Amino acid sequence: MRVKRVVLVGGLLLATALGVAGGYYAGELTKPSYPIASGVPAPLGGVSVPPTTAPLPRKTPVPNGYEALFPEDLKFHWQTYTVEMPGQPSVTLSIRVPIGWKDSVTKKGEIKVTDPEGVRWIRLATVYPIKQSARQRRDQLIPGLKANVSYEDTLKLAGQSDDNITGTDGQTRQVSVLKYSYIPEQWTRPVLVQYVTTPGQDGANVEMSITGLPQDQKALDRIAEEAAASVTPQD
Repeated sequence: MRVKRVVLVGGLLLATALGVAGGYYAGELTKPSYPIASGVPAPLGGVSVPPTTAPLPRKTPVPNGYEALFPEDLKFHWQTYTVEMPGQPSVTLSIRVPIGWKDSVTKKGEIKVTDPEGVRWIRLATVYPIKQSARQRRDQLIPGLKANVSYEDTLKLAGQSDDNITGTDGQTRQVSVLKYSYIPEQWTRPVLVQYVTTPGQDGANVEMSITGLPQDQKALDRIAEEAAASVTPQD
């Protein structure tokens, strides 16, 4: 499927902790009657709590009521997306995503691929200009999260990694990953953010986040692995 949409200047995944390292967060879905939260929270830049203001109590998560998503239940197919940003060349990406998930382009210019229940999704964006390695972008995300996720939302860093993987094209690509969780409303939301340097690039040129539910962790890892290995800019 091809999705084409003009991207507004000044916003992408914290297009990405600072412009999700340049800057990408927050969701575009209309809220249903049950509680639902958006992908990666957006750093607000310079937000601070006055020293006389006591933080709210940390949230206690409630059960989300959904059955777990298991990696063996996932089947993938290739999708191609074209995004046109004002003042920049259009970028076309191919990537393998779960079959049956619905794709769209958000108002911030991100590609968003959402599961049928609307509680799990992939956010995908390109990096322009390319100036930093995957690891540098990942490392910039961490202080942005610590500074801008509210105390009561119970941010927990779950791990990070830097790897050279073999892509679906048989070539090596660099991937840097950060895993964390927080409680934006009532449920705990695990998030996996990864920056990818595809073959022939001098730095990270793709960034994405994968969000779901705590019981989905193995499936989220599988989705992230498939996405990192397959995402490829088209000539």
